[in-house]
Amino acid sequence: MNENRLKSYFAFTKNERIAIITIVSMIVIILVIKYLIVTNPPKRDYFKHDLDSIVAGREFVMDSIRVADSIEKEQKMKKDKACLVPTGNSSKKQKTKQEVTRKDNTCVVHHEERAVTIVDLNTSDTTILKQLPGIGSAFAKWIVEYRTKLGGYCESEQLLEVYKMDTARYEGIKDYVKIDSIFVPNKLRINSDAFKVLLKHPYLEYEDVKKIVNQREQKGFITSWQQLKTIVGDAINPKLRYYVDYQ
Repeated sequence: MNENRLKSYFAFTKNERIAIITIVSMIVIILVIKYLIVTNPPKRDYFKHDLDSIVAGREFVMDSIRVADSIEKEQKMKKDKACLVPTGNSSKKQKTKQEVTRKDNTCVVHHEERAVTIVDLNTSDTTILKQLPGIGSAFAKWIVEYRTKLGGYCESEQLLEVYKMDTARYEGIKDYVKIDSIFVPNKLRINSDAFKVLLKHPYLEYEDVKKIVNQREQKGFITSWQQLKTIVGDAINPKLRYYVDYQ
């Protein structure tokens, strides 16, 4: 009797069993999720992530603005370049300045010509040399000092041998310098000048002068550039030929 009553107490209908199973399953799932959260907390910082997203969005907008400005400037430069027209003046003694203005997308070019002094490298003093673009007091002084050591400039390219003169600075002044066609440099008397005199020339080294002096003292005078090249050797500076007197 008691056994039957106990069985009736634990007897459940089909719907009751489904409800109990569902409740138990939900409790188990909740416990499992809680355990996972406690043992493995989320690594994502939602606040930081959202802040980073805002910053990234701002940077994207700023980059877009910069790109748009760059494209606009590039297009303007191309239009201005298209506006440039030849001056029709090829004289080295004139320097043309062009100013481009734009009105209603129409190019207006203004020309202004001014005279540029052409400087003689062998007669100009430091005051005149300073009129050259990029040449200040120091460079003017070095140009004159090297001119004295050489005995005068025979080629404008010799300016590249001046102390601290670089290619860029030379390119900026080469069209504004000249050497008179009748200019004759101071020359070395290769057969009679003293050892110390020959050694002062920028194009002669100690060993070169030694060979020259030995030649003229032991075998006789030097009479030609070809002979001098043979004596000194292949290292001889070809520009030395401007400064040699064989008398």
